[in-house]
Amino acid sequence: MRKKRFLSIMVIFSVICLFQVGGAVAKTQFLTIVTGGTAGTFYAVGTMFADTFNKTLKGSGYKWSAQSSGGSLENLEMIRSKETQLAFAGCAPTNFAYEGLQKFEGKAVKNIRYITAMWPEFVQIVVRKDSGINSWDDLKGKKVAVGPPAGGGTFYGPIILKALANLTFDDIKPEYLSYGDSAQALQNRLISAFYGAGGIPTSAVTQAFASRVDVDILGITQERFANLKETAPFFFRGTIPKGTYPGQEADIKTAAMKCSFMARPEVSEDIVYKMLEALYDKQLKTLQGQHHSLTFLSVPQAIIGLAGAPLHAGAVKFYKEHGLTIPANLIPPEMK
Repeated sequence: MRKKRFLSIMVIFSVICLFQVGGAVAKTQFLTIVTGGTAGTFYAVGTMFADTFNKTLKGSGYKWSAQSSGGSLENLEMIRSKETQLAFAGCAPTNFAYEGLQKFEGKAVKNIRYITAMWPEFVQIVVRKDSGINSWDDLKGKKVAVGPPAGGGTFYGPIILKALANLTFDDIKPEYLSYGDSAQALQNRLISAFYGAGGIPTSAVTQAFASRVDVDILGITQERFANLKETAPFFFRGTIPKGTYPGQEADIKTAAMKCSFMARPEVSEDIVYKMLEALYDKQLKTLQGQHHSLTFLSVPQAIIGLAGAPLHAGAVKFYKEHGLTIPANLIPPEMK
């Protein structure tokens, strides 16, 4: 009898424990960061961010993961459709998405909230040295990988080509490939060049420089850059230092633009604040040692280059507490 009673108590205790564990699991909220192709900077850093948040904010009730994607344009669409909570994207397409301009005309994405500006993305057109491409004009008629269909290349590419060489996608033979596939296609001589804009070093560009095929990156002269700047003011002058890539023996003058980390407004103000604490107050030096792009991150630079969309409420709180003055255009409507 006692044995039966003991077994009954143990069964009841086990059931209670299961319910408690189940309740704890049910309360865990999962946050996905959509990034870019697996050979790009977005994906590499997104994975680092997710690992950092999971370790530093253990016990917060949240778990983070990084997911590869087609890049900025796809990520903005995923924010719009609420398929993701967090995303990386270039500041320029984010600006246009929020304002409903260019590709986003008539379909503005209003549920964007910046968390922080990040590193500059450098314009990198990687060319085979044996392809006959020595200048931007020489891209005419060549097979050029411009990134995946929903990536930043389809947004920036036409702007860059028009300003620098008076070319359009009709003047080249565009191939819509991920960065990793682009590097492989270049090595196999299936294309002559590829668009690989990103934080430096970009994995796919490193892969191309380390391959058996001799490659280079097209530089941008000051005169051509002036044309680009007039067309697209969000670009600024950038330099890829020599030694960034295997065998790169000289600095490369090019153009760059900021990228950003963003969230939907529904993401908890408290958790966004804690994510910024983890990034800037606790783990910044560790992260900067993991990827060169993150050496550009700092609190004073965190809102420089952001345009169009406002900050997340949790970011406003964090930056105010760290002494930054928040411009009126970056205050979200829910805080007004």
